[in-house]
Amino acid sequence: MTSDSVASCTCRDRVTRFRLPDPVAAMDPRDLAARRWGNDVMMAVEGMGAFVRCLLQVRLSDGRSATFAPWLAVRPSDLQTAYDVWTTPEYIDLELPGHIANAIEPWGADLLAAPAHAVVRDPEHAPYIISTPHPLLTQVLTTEWPAAHIRPCTCPATT
Repeated sequence: MTSDSVASCTCRDRVTRFRLPDPVAAMDPRDLAARRWGNDVMMAVEGMGAFVRCLLQVRLSDGRSATFAPWLAVRPSDLQTAYDVWTTPEYIDLELPGHIANAIEPWGADLLAAPAHAVVRDPEHAPYIISTPHPLLTQVLTTEWPAAHIRPCTCPATT
């Protein structure tokens, strides 16, 4: 892809969803099926923990953004709270402390297990990761990143 094709891109936000938390993805599929409860936004895996999908929005140098949808490892009680309010008006008040459960490129494993705090910004979306004491994750949240270094756009205007 050339820089000209990036400039002609029509998408405003690039989204990358992680299918499973990294520690869960490493499990044998049969073992996982026997130990997993949940869906594509909330899950608990016996012996592995509880997880909620969150959004991590990154500002790009070309004015667009990249949104990652990693899993956040949370306390089982926080997973229960998320389950209880997910489809209610109280969802807007949900706050989730936890740890990033996916290696997110281009930062990779340096973000894995980083502490993070997520809140609901929009009742139509998963909670957004908004703060952390982790230096690199703080940088990810607050810095404008070169678009070409985050992830090539795959919208039709660039292919």
